[in-house]
Amino acid sequence: MLSLTFIVVFVFCAAIASASILVAHQLITTYNTEFHRNYFYFLATFYSFAFYGIWAPIIMRVILSSIEVEVTTVEKVTHFSPVLGVPFLLISWYMLIKMGFSVVAVESKNKAFRIYLIFLASVIAIASGIYFSTNTVPSLITAHPMYAEMVIFIGLELGYTLLFVGIARHYSKKQKPATKKMVLQFIILMFGSLVLRLLVLAFAFSSPWLIALLILVYFMSSFVPVFYLKLRSHLIFAPLHSENPNQGKKEFIYSKYDISKREKEIIEQICLGKTNQQIADELFISLQTVKDHTHRIYTKIGINSRMKLVRLVNG
Repeated sequence: MLSLTFIVVFVFCAAIASASILVAHQLITTYNTEFHRNYFYFLATFYSFAFYGIWAPIIMRVILSSIEVEVTTVEKVTHFSPVLGVPFLLISWYMLIKMGFSVVAVESKNKAFRIYLIFLASVIAIASGIYFSTNTVPSLITAHPMYAEMVIFIGLELGYTLLFVGIARHYSKKQKPATKKMVLQFIILMFGSLVLRLLVLAFAFSSPWLIALLILVYFMSSFVPVFYLKLRSHLIFAPLHSENPNQGKKEFIYSKYDISKREKEIIEQICLGKTNQQIADELFISLQTVKDHTHRIYTKIGINSRMKLVRLVNG
């Protein structure tokens, strides 16, 4: 029964990760901003690490135990497997720093990378100093390696999130009230997601039944911010629009793919950079109707995003 529970949880985790990354990719095709690209890469690397750091040890333990490998070997392998996900984790933290600048449309250039490296070097220096200056810490780490890894992970995760919050808050003060409000709400959701993950880690060594639920919560923690962006991005980001529309190309598309009158109106509005809600208001139709027409347009033409439609119209 416990094995079945973990299989179900794994399937749900995979679905949550896929849905989050898919929504983030849709945001790129709608807005094509540096912030949305940074957020997409952040989610992709975050979930990659989550699978390596959480599911890899569980899967390896099950496989090795089933072929009757020695307990000590199983422990070594399960302790090492999360290390394979560290590159993804490092990239996700870097993307988080870049997000702090790009969410308020500030050019970071090399500043984001410098901040990232300085903080990482500071943590390594402090941890090394504590390790080599005391006799107690090395023995504690040897006795409880998983706890040591968790403490370092929590420190870095919290530190980089606070850097993201600080950068975004600092530059949002110069933005319009609407932008400032949305940035603040997004910051709160991102920080709330971190707190939720840290609370989950506090129970990492509980009963297997509780761990299964906690893993699901850990994966769900990053879904709320991306869903919020899907609903609110249009308030401060301009959708992708046609910069050099080719009227002849549009007429060719209308004729070739048998585009209806209403679908033509939808395409014209998309080319102006209108959001689905703005199109609905402009044409006096429901938001769902706009989505249905857009889906039919994409199906007829054989594309799957606003970006491809705009590129097509640009000729």
